Amino acid sequence: MNGKQPGLTVGAAKKIAQDVEDEIVSKLPAESIRAADQEATGVLMPCSAQGAYAWTGGTTIELSPTADPSKLISMVLDAYRDNSELKPKDITKDGRARAQLVGPYGSGYIIADYQNGHLEISSFSPCFVLPPDKAPEDEY
Repeated sequence: MNGKQPGLTVGAAKKIAQDVEDEIVSKLPAESIRAADQEATGVLMPCSAQGAYAWTGGTTIELSPTADPSKLISMVLDAYRDNSELKPKDITKDGRARAQLVGPYGSGYIIADYQNGHLEISSFSPCFVLPPDKAPEDEY
């Protein structure tokens, strides 16, 4: 289901995206994670020609030295296999493990191994209509 989520505000879209980032981190074994740093703000990106936007943000996960990034990304894929809202997809490319969770109203989350001891979660909230008193170039 694409399109805009009715009644969604910038703040609510941001909360949805950040909550899913937190949920993804919670699916990983605690002993594999040294730290998880969620970006406090993000930017808006157009997600339709009709003036809809998605809030984009992310979380950087610092892994413990013994963590296997490919296994962790496989764990995320497995954790969402039967999820009714977020559909997992393996998008591994060029030997770099990556997973995508495709959600409703254009939302999506990419979990990638940057091969530097970190995983990155990039989030794209459900699409929403920006009120006229808000500027898309502002940081939210």
